[in-house]
This record gives sequence, C-alpha cells and structure tokens, in this order.
Amino acid sequence: MTLPALLLAGTDVPRFEDYPQPTDWHGPVAPIKLITRSERMFRTRLTEASQEQPDFAGHYKFAGWGCGSNCGAGAIVDLQTGEVYAPPLGGKGEGWQRWISCTALFDGTGYEYHPNSRLMIVRCGWNFDQDGKNRPDVYYLLWEKTQFRQLLHIPAKPQNHTAKSPSKTKAR
Repeated sequence: MTLPALLLAGTDVPRFEDYPQPTDWHGPVAPIKLITRSERMFRTRLTEASQEQPDFAGHYKFAGWGCGSNCGAGAIVDLQTGEVYAPPLGGKGEGWQRWISCTALFDGTGYEYHPNSRLMIVRCGWNFDQDGKNRPDVYYLLWEKTQFRQLLHIPAKPQNHTAKSPSKTKAR
C-alpha cells in the first residue's frame, strides 16, 4: 500500500514521538571497539564517528559513507559502550556487504532520525513516476538495543514501465 492508501485505511504511521529515548547521556565516550575484520575495514570513519556527538536514540551515532555512485553504507556506533552495529537494512553478509544499507540512493531518498527517538525512517529505492520523480520505498525501523526491527514498510506504488527516468527526461 502507498502512504495515502495506508492513511485512508486507518493505519497508523510510526512517529518519532511514539518511540522516545532520553537524551540525558553526556559521556564519557567509550573507546571504539573494532573487533571484526569487517569493522576494521572502516576504522577511520567509525573512529571519527565515535568522537562526534550522539545524533540517534540517546547515545548512538549514525555513521554513513558512500559505497558507489548511488549506494549508501554505514553503521550505528554506541558511544556509551564503543560497540559497532549494522546500519538500517544492512547486516547481511560479512566484510563490505555487512555495512550496505541502500543500493539505490537517489533524489528523495535518505535517512531520517532524531537524538531523542529510537525510530529511524529510511527512504530507499529507484521507482520513478511518469514525471521522472523518484518515489522510494519507505521503511519505519525501531532500534532495539543492538539491531533494528521493521515496524512498517511502505513500498513505492508499482510504476508504469514507460515511466521516464531522470536521465531520459527532456528539458522543456
């Protein structure tokens, strides 16, 4: 179902305020724990993130990086313990693949999260409408101590195969 259809059907869409997280943690920051080979592959970015302010669910930092022209990867760093966790929609496989979160980051996609909430909203996907605008899938994910649990997935409306992608849209 699309978001408008869910709203008409009376389905509640998760909101940040529905999943509060206190933001009263103020350190000290634990040393980053890079235990696996997969974690050490991204030592620089994870170490940098471990030295930044929390921006998600109280004492966590979302660290993101690119993995290609339209690919997003990242990790969740627990600033309180130094532990490193897979990103939303990630965690599959070992090595590089463990950190891939979205392989279709285009216009209208990305991650939305708050320091005072355990909810993360991920917009990911390549679904262009007839006007050439991307309509990504939307995932509502809840952080539960060491991993995400999917609360709701709103797939993009199935598109007409004759839809224009931005590269084929002519300027008017």
